[in-house]
Amino acid sequence: MSDQLGSPEGEAIADDLLILFQRNPRPTFEQVRDACDGADIIDAAPKPLADPSRGVVELRRSGLTFDLVGLGPGPAAPIPDLGGAEIEGAIGQDGTCALSLRVGPHIAAGRHTLAILRAWFTLAQGVGQRLGAEGICWVPGGVVIGMESLTRQIDSWEARGDVPVSLLASFRSTIDGALQSHGLHYFTSQELRIEPPLVRAEGNALARLLFTHLFYAGKQTQSGQLTAPDGHPLRIEPSADGRYVRVTPG
Repeated sequence: MSDQLGSPEGEAIADDLLILFQRNPRPTFEQVRDACDGADIIDAAPKPLADPSRGVVELRRSGLTFDLVGLGPGPAAPIPDLGGAEIEGAIGQDGTCALSLRVGPHIAAGRHTLAILRAWFTLAQGVGQRLGAEGICWVPGGVVIGMESLTRQIDSWEARGDVPVSLLASFRSTIDGALQSHGLHYFTSQELRIEPPLVRAEGNALARLLFTHLFYAGKQTQSGQLTAPDGHPLRIEPSADGRYVRVTPG
């Protein structure tokens, strides 16, 4: 029913996780060093990858290396158009700037795993708090949240150990009444589409459960069956073009 988990080979390391600020100029290497040196969120003092004016600094957590990109006075990290993303408070308004926290090259192949994701988001939260960030943006899922919400969700993630769906994906209604994920593609190369007969008031709860199932199951190449929490059978099948996993009563 499934293929190997993961995205196509050869993907470049992208600006997937952004730390957002409501002020200019952007933080500098010196500010990152002063804020993070000796903090328990990192293993050692921040280290510039080359000339600090390039705006890139190396941070290491739990033996994993990440690159913080977009520091002043170097080039800024771009903020993409997130379309229908729900944005908290002042985040996303004019004047917002971003730093990008990228996985280092040696862990890039594991960036779809929960272990890397947890270290990645936890580091973004710690750095963001110390630098006075407004929030973060998980670009693949169109998720933009403030620092307080991020802290609560990471605490819950640490306590429960389950897939943090609300950090990794958003769900949007389509014009024909279906509910569609934005963010599953990052992990499986497909998005989830719950067809209208199953979209009810509790649609997002079902979507989160199905996202978790597909996160572990990987890319779907054949139809199959699942059971909903209320006991009703569900049919899942890839769309004709392979871009979606369609869920219908079944």
